Amino acid sequence: MIWQCPHCHLPLSPGRHSWRCENLHSFDVAREGYVNLLPVQQKRSREPGDAPAMLQARRRFLEAGHYRPLTEAINAFLPYVAGRQLLDVGSGEGYYTRQLHIAGWPQDALAGVDIAKAGARLAAKGLSGAQYVVASSRELPLAGDSVDHLLRIFAPAAAGELHRVVNPGGSLLDVAPGPEHLWPLKQALYPRARTHAPPKPLSGFTPIMEMRCCFPFTLRGRDAIGDFLAMTPFAWKGSAEVRRELELRESLQLEADFVVRKLVTQKK
Repeated sequence: MIWQCPHCHLPLSPGRHSWRCENLHSFDVAREGYVNLLPVQQKRSREPGDAPAMLQARRRFLEAGHYRPLTEAINAFLPYVAGRQLLDVGSGEGYYTRQLHIAGWPQDALAGVDIAKAGARLAAKGLSGAQYVVASSRELPLAGDSVDHLLRIFAPAAAGELHRVVNPGGSLLDVAPGPEHLWPLKQALYPRARTHAPPKPLSGFTPIMEMRCCFPFTLRGRDAIGDFLAMTPFAWKGSAEVRRELELRESLQLEADFVVRKLVTQKK
């Protein structure tokens, strides 16, 4: 059990209906299989994280295979090794952990954490043998040195927390938008579009590999275009007029640009 109590930081023991620590703090296992380990004091809103509609749109977009080249790159850099444990930080609706399972990872070697309850619910329903929890990535309810690999895709997280929970010799696969990610679209939506800044160094980690993953993809049909716009900040940012024009199109050609970095911990 890699999880610890978010109140007293003692290890949690799993049960069929709840997880408990020695101080008798108890956390119910939801019907879908996830566990809520997010204390009220860590919530900045009633339902933090991505909204259910955004998560459903992202699931449909990803399941359609539009980001398949990125998925293949992630799977190639994270082959399963017996006995290893992986945590997806900011796991959302669980797409990338499901793809790792398809690529050979056992379900019980995979775990995910997301601050959105709706995300953890969808993820747990999609991969019942993995462990998904609701929690803040800035205060991870995990024991120190408890996981071998971390996966972070577009998710905010405290570098100190990532360093704390990963084993000595463990790794972090970090995926961030590249400088020209969706650039023509940004130019259309924003009067002063800016390229994405390079990923920042992470204290406690040493980069050993970095690559750009760039590829075109085409959205066909208004439903697909609507899902794409709904799952991104484009849903509420930028020119509303341009966004309405995009929603009426029958197809939309775009270019993805990602920076994929593999880093190892400096722990000994």
